[in-house]
Amino acid sequence: MKINIPPIIVTYHSFKNVSNFEKQLQILKKHKNVLVTTDDGDRTFYTEAYPLLLKYKLPAILFIIPSLIGTEIPFWWNEVMYYLGDVKGFEKATQIKYIPNQERIDYLNQLRSQYDKPLLKQQQLTLAQLREMQSNGIIIANHSHTHPMFDQCNEEEITSEIKKTKHFFDVNNLNGYAIFAYPNGGYNELSEKILKQEGIEYAFLFDHKKNKAIINPLRVSRLSVSDATPIWKFKFILSGWHSKLVPLSKAIHKIAKR
Repeated sequence: MKINIPPIIVTYHSFKNVSNFEKQLQILKKHKNVLVTTDDGDRTFYTEAYPLLLKYKLPAILFIIPSLIGTEIPFWWNEVMYYLGDVKGFEKATQIKYIPNQERIDYLNQLRSQYDKPLLKQQQLTLAQLREMQSNGIIIANHSHTHPMFDQCNEEEITSEIKKTKHFFDVNNLNGYAIFAYPNGGYNELSEKILKQEGIEYAFLFDHKKNKAIINPLRVSRLSVSDATPIWKFKFILSGWHSKLVPLSKAIHKIAKR
């Protein structure tokens, strides 16, 4: 499946501030050559973002986690915050994105067993909703089967994730298997090698950069935003200056701490 890779690709995760999101889409519409992507497949994409994307006729890709479709299984990071609280849970969820995948799985299982709380439930997108959106031009694409961080996975884990996802897309007649977004942007040479072997044509990063004229289709850049990003900052991010100044700011901060 061939897609256009424009200079500006923005990526979201969920949608609550609908009025601000619509203002962002109005700005994107003026840029013309843009692409809206959303990772994870949060149900608010269907209820809040999808109608507006149709209204403004903007191209969009929704990266889904097949193991969750049609279930009430929560995103694993939401579980961590459910058990530990929002602040401590967010910190812990961020931390375990950078440990070996099996250790992350073991931690989650331990967390579920040590708290006397009912299992967290979260209404996920349905197959019917995915098919409806696909029929209206939304590309339903690949975000791995269970959302592990691929740079923390071994070869067997990555291969299993990709093969299970391909099966889901094939049996359900969804057309975006070959378009992939790295969970948490976790990219390395091993994962890219396996993706290529398994027929992935495009792989999207989470690097907060604009795309240049010539790109590697397995290393597509995206700008990180949210529906709550203020309009002034949204425009600044789209300009490309934000991605240039952030590394400089970090470097200055590091020097100042010495």
